[in-house]
Amino acid sequence: MKSAPSQTVVAGVLRRCEPAPDGFGGDVEIEVEVNESPDPAGDFIRPQPGTVLTAFFGELGPPVQRLTGSPVRATLTWLGGPGGGRAVVQRLVKR
Repeated sequence: MKSAPSQTVVAGVLRRCEPAPDGFGGDVEIEVEVNESPDPAGDFIRPQPGTVLTAFFGELGPPVQRLTGSPVRATLTWLGGPGGGRAVVQRLVKR
């Protein structure tokens, strides 16, 4: 079974970075200002302006942590299965 591709693009402010206890990646919180997803049908996360989006980011290190409080643009995907899922950051850049 093949699943549909999922892509979400948001612009907002990086509010928080929390490293994972095991040392790999961690969670980021982005206060969404605008949803810039190119294809609404392929946006499984559908974040609304004014909400806070929590997502896993595997490359959560000092360069990303220094962006806390800065305006960012993030490209995310939804990874999940029958038991649930989570938003995952594919790319995060300062605006």
